[in-house]
Amino acid sequence: MNQLDMLELAARAAGWESKRHTVRDLTAIHVRPHTTAAWRAFDSIGSRADAFELSSAARIDVTHFADYVTAHAGAGAFRHFIHDDIDARYDVGAQQVERERATRRAITECAALIGRDVGAPWWRTV
Repeated sequence: MNQLDMLELAARAAGWESKRHTVRDLTAIHVRPHTTAAWRAFDSIGSRADAFELSSAARIDVTHFADYVTAHAGAGAFRHFIHDDIDARYDVGAQQVERERATRRAITECAALIGRDVGAPWWRTV
């Protein structure tokens, strides 16, 4: 699954409408949470705000451990679990940046799996 597909599926898990927007050789994902909202660029892998909004909309829980971050959603038989390792470094600033990257990636991948397997907001289908 490439990054654009992952972002589209993640938006689907949140119940958002998404579309690809291409300018010359650059393609980006644009989303809108409801039909009266304006379209906006969406990149939960690169943006902390988009990742937070996605985790709230798709009801994804995040847990931090020493060497990795997990993201999970669902209950019972329906449970998606993703983890992303943190590249341990000696620089405290680099550790924070790496932890944020791992968190955004875990949230996005978890939402993409939900979007692929379940579709629209999963809590309405369970």
